[in-house]
Amino acid sequence: MSVDQPQEQAVALRAFQQEKRQVWARDRDTGALLYLPDGRADGEVSPGVTWRSRTAEGRLLCPIPGCGPFARVVASPSRRHHFAHRSGADHARGTGPETLWHLSAKELLARWAAEEPTLRGWRVHIDDTPITVPDGWRRPDVLAVSPDGATRVAFEVQYSELTGEQWRERHGFYARAGVVDIWLFAHHGPQWRSRAATGSARRAELAHHDPRWAAAVGLRGLHQAMLQDGVTPLWLDPTARTVGTATALFAPAAPPCGRPSRLVRDPALYVLPPQQDFRACYVEADPLEECRIDLAAGELLTPARVRQRLEHERLLGDQAAARERLAALQEQRSRDNEVRRQQEQQRRREKAEAYAAEQEEAQRQADLRASQEQRRRDEERAAALARQQIPLLDQYPLLFNEGPAPAPPRKRGWWPIRRRRQR
Repeated sequence: MSVDQPQEQAVALRAFQQEKRQVWARDRDTGALLYLPDGRADGEVSPGVTWRSRTAEGRLLCPIPGCGPFARVVASPSRRHHFAHRSGADHARGTGPETLWHLSAKELLARWAAEEPTLRGWRVHIDDTPITVPDGWRRPDVLAVSPDGATRVAFEVQYSELTGEQWRERHGFYARAGVVDIWLFAHHGPQWRSRAATGSARRAELAHHDPRWAAAVGLRGLHQAMLQDGVTPLWLDPTARTVGTATALFAPAAPPCGRPSRLVRDPALYVLPPQQDFRACYVEADPLEECRIDLAAGELLTPARVRQRLEHERLLGDQAAARERLAALQEQRSRDNEVRRQQEQQRRREKAEAYAAEQEEAQRQADLRASQEQRRRDEERAAALARQQIPLLDQYPLLFNEGPAPAPPRKRGWWPIRRRRQR
């Protein structure tokens, strides 16, 4: 790093604040772009040569063609140190399709690529090396080529309007050409639309944030298409020499019973890229000097992306642990259900056995009563048969007596009584 850590952190916090002061100048003698660090207006451009003296000699030009030399270097305790134009300077002359920020961004990326350890020894080109395939060609803003020419990394700094379909087409072109393409968006213009994190414009995506993050930005169809394809949007601020990474805070939702866990927008556990349906996110700013190229993943690895990768691994570990806990809980529930099922089966068996015993006893009692009734009937039938075997003479001896039957007593009528009364 070129400056101490606290100053770099302060620069990162000031990034993406729509700073429009010019901090890049073109050396009239060499044609190279020079960067004025914040707070270094009274410092030296090179040993023995100060920024002020170089500017006073008219050797530091505005990077925009035809604009002319700067008038002075402005050093203020309340503002960023920057270059000031001469009176009547007109940036519209000779600018063409390029802008000051696009020029400075390409120069900044080329310098960084020349010093990046992964790309050390590679050839770095700015706007001068096209990439061709059978169905077309493209010329990237900055192209890094390995010494053997087998590996190429293209940097595209997008300042103009671009749709998600157009980005997919260009991304596919680089994939067919075997080139690693890294996209960075401007901190001005259509690719940067600041979003308020409070008030009526507050969104669920912006409800929780880290105060160290630089800004909140709206996500358009282009950024959502990149997120859908697994590419995290990045922004470049050439004034602060910082790279911004799309960032959001997530917490795992408590999963309903039997359902897998999912991510929700909630306060803070995991720092991850936004989801593809987010309409806004935060930008975490890191100094460009701390960024590295990951050729295997094909991306610019900012410290924020390193943190997101670690957070993603932690999330996967937590989700695996949650799945294990859920599986253990389900297994325990299965065991408990099996125990309850066996207990219920045992209860039902005992109830069935008790019912069967009751039915058996009731049947035994019914059989006993039936047998007693049958025995009574049999005895009565036997007695009746036995009576039938006794002669009638023995049964009714009076009916078979040989003497005359006694005369029945004579009854007296009523007429004697009447006669006595008449007498």
